[in-house]
Amino acid sequence: MTATIARQQIVSLLRQRTFVVLLATLIVMTALAGVLGWSSHHTIVGVYDEAVKLLASRGDPAPPNPFLLKPTLALLSNMVVYIPFIGALLALVLGHLSLVDDETVGRLIFSRRISRTEYMIGKIVGAAIVLVAILLASLAVSTISLAIVNRTMPTGADLGRLAAFYALSWLYLMVFVLIGMVTVLVTRRRSLALLSAMGAWLVITFAFPQITSGLRPTQSLNPIVDPASTSQAFFRFTAKARPYSIVEQYKAASASILRTAGTESTTSILRQVAPLLGLSIVLAVVGIGLVDRHDYSSGSNDE
Repeated sequence: MTATIARQQIVSLLRQRTFVVLLATLIVMTALAGVLGWSSHHTIVGVYDEAVKLLASRGDPAPPNPFLLKPTLALLSNMVVYIPFIGALLALVLGHLSLVDDETVGRLIFSRRISRTEYMIGKIVGAAIVLVAILLASLAVSTISLAIVNRTMPTGADLGRLAAFYALSWLYLMVFVLIGMVTVLVTRRRSLALLSAMGAWLVITFAFPQITSGLRPTQSLNPIVDPASTSQAFFRFTAKARPYSIVEQYKAASASILRTAGTESTTSILRQVAPLLGLSIVLAVVGIGLVDRHDYSSGSNDE
């Protein structure tokens, strides 16, 4: 029965064109990251070529090409910014739509031989599969972008790191899918559910990282900016909670996987991934618990 619910969920999202909209948005994001990477590459190479000509005219040796010193996956570093902000919003919508329409037909659904636990697990699995399909398309676009800009196909090691980055991104976005679902179950109005989910997004994405790292809101857009206010006593205290900021841990783990901010051990990366995994499990358990007590008898009230 869980598989049936998951299949129905996927069909429903396709019928609503939700899948198409989310897919198109993420592909545009990925393509934009590739374009920005190409523009940066073109500028660096252009400046380097002019510098080589000038040094050659003076009889001086040319320095190494700075582009060759950059990690091969650095072209996609903007994705580390796009996914926590824009991608998370898309995931909220995906989770919200996965449950909100059933508010008006809940009694009909549970008139059949299906437990609420099976129902919730099926919804989560369906949304997870849709998210996997969207990220696989983004992975394909990223691979093409790397091949075009670098003028060679990514190596096996690069493809492995790229796949690991998208697996991490899937786990991160699943947190927000689950938040979108949970807010539907704890509110009586669908509009309030979406606003509550967006409020959670603001706290997780902006407020909590700012409190735990002392960054200004605009600095949180840069995944490798060092904290600016850790000299203050307040931020020295709140910095102890930084390991629990899933945005900061996602950015740090992504930078390590893509090798855009140094290389860390596998153990360190797994330690950074742990808060994401833990929060997703907690949200899934909470969602299953809430659906068992949710009242579907009165339907959705959006007044």
